[in-house]
Amino acid sequence: MFRLALCSLMLVLLSACTTPANVPLPNQQALALRHQEIYQLADLPPPQVRIQSGDTLRIVRDAQEPSEKDDMTLFVVRPDGFFSVPFVGLIKADGRTPQDVGQEVSSKLAKIYRQPNATVNIAIAPSNKVYIGGAVPNAAFFDLVGHATLEQALLGSGGVLPSADSDNIALLRPGTDGKYKLYFFSLSSLLQDPNRPMVALQRGDIIYVPQSGIGSAVEAVDMYFTRLFPVNKGLGVGLNYDLNQQEVKNSGNTTNTINNIGTP
Repeated sequence: MFRLALCSLMLVLLSACTTPANVPLPNQQALALRHQEIYQLADLPPPQVRIQSGDTLRIVRDAQEPSEKDDMTLFVVRPDGFFSVPFVGLIKADGRTPQDVGQEVSSKLAKIYRQPNATVNIAIAPSNKVYIGGAVPNAAFFDLVGHATLEQALLGSGGVLPSADSDNIALLRPGTDGKYKLYFFSLSSLLQDPNRPMVALQRGDIIYVPQSGIGSAVEAVDMYFTRLFPVNKGLGVGLNYDLNQQEVKNSGNTTNTINNIGTP
């Protein structure tokens, strides 16, 4: 009787509350196509490096005198995408390549120097990161200090949770149009197929690990039952209670003695 009442209570709770949000997958045809498209990324040429807000640029004039201070060559791109150069003024940098910005700087320095050619490099890139989230142990930013692949980033952040749908992990990659392109891949396929091409991560990529259907159900039970009621998780639903017994064992392997009312 107790088990029946407990199960009924759980069903009422789960029906009254919605499960945690989950990103729906596309239809099977589109999902299979995006699984194939991700490996085509390995055949594409390396993307052009583009400047973003917050980057620190190092601008050096090719004919710069050794006595000139090096700290005067560092410029931080403001949140609005511009940076200011002495005797030149404001220059738009966000979304442009260092070579393109270098040409503009050189053309404006021609009014001051006989040898105005300048080289622009990105010295510090705070946003040179990849975000990993979803059903992972440690959702965080992954610094791209060098070449890194999909599986290296996932395994380096602790892998995936048992509740994860590791066969349909999403990769969101920023495009030149300012929008994300969505791809899917299977972690097991990456680890088991030695002949598949390696997909290198790029600045701004997002890796999202969705939950499986079973994982979402388990999380719903955990959220709306075990967290709302002060019940030890070791006390399973199938535990039998007999209040007529003198001793009842709990999940902590300890013994609580229950005295009958009215007994000395």
